Amino acid sequence: YTSKRISLKDKYKIQRRVVESHRKSRKQSKKDKKAGIVRHDKTKKDPGIPNSWPFKQELLQEVAKAREKAEQKKLEMKQKRKEAKTQTMEELMAQANQSRAEFDAKQGSGISSSNAMDDSVRDVQQA
Repeated sequence: YTSKRISLKDKYKIQRRVVESHRKSRKQSKKDKKAGIVRHDKTKKDPGIPNSWPFKQELLQEVAKAREKAEQKKLEMKQKRKEAKTQTMEELMAQANQSRAEFDAKQGSGISSSNAMDDSVRDVQQA
C-alpha cells in the first residue's frame, strides 16, 4: 500500500476547494430559495397496501392498533419520567437506602461504606 502523506500545498489546495464548493452550494441554495425552487432529497415513498391484497382491512386495523399501542406506551413512559422528576426528598432517601441495603446484602457486611453513606446523607439533609 502507499503512504497517505501529502504535501502541505496539496492539503491546503484541497481545503480551499472544499470551502469554495460549500460556499457555491450555499449561494445556489439562497438563489433557489429566493426563486421559490424547493429541492428535496430523493426519498422513496411507502407504496402502502395494494387494494388487491387479501384481508387488507384487517391488516390496516392491526397496523392502527399497533400504532395506538406504541403511542400509549410512549405516553406511559413520559408519565413515568415526569413522576420520577417530581419525587420528594423523602422518597429519594428511601430509594437510596433501599438500593444501599441491596448493595450491602450483595457485598456482605459493608459497614464502612454504610457509615460513609450515612454521613453524606446527613450533609445533604443539612443543606
